[in-house]
Amino acid sequence: MWGFVSVMLAMLFIFLPTTTDTPLPISVDRPAVYHSTSMPGALREDAMRISIRRDGSIFFRDHRVILQDLPEKIREGLRNGAENRIYLNMDARAKYGETIAVLGQIRLAGIERVSFLTE
Repeated sequence: MWGFVSVMLAMLFIFLPTTTDTPLPISVDRPAVYHSTSMPGALREDAMRISIRRDGSIFFRDHRVILQDLPEKIREGLRNGAENRIYLNMDARAKYGETIAVLGQIRLAGIERVSFLTE
């Protein structure tokens, strides 16, 4: 009897999800790293997430934007009460130059706190 219960408990823990984080709406293959820190603020509805996809397209929250419009979108988010932090969600195969360009636009908007989302 107890052997059956212990096997069932072991199977329960095996099939439980390992994390309670919900996936972000824009799908990118984020880089895998060791010793990452959990960032629950990125899951907030008003969090300012910028996603850079492999093909170079840029998304602010869930909407596609062009690079030059990014500072105004960030300032608008700050006026609406968002946290003074950007969560950068970029594809592991995104070009380095595109990432640097986005970081420059974030700096133009006056944001100095940028968190990189990883796996």
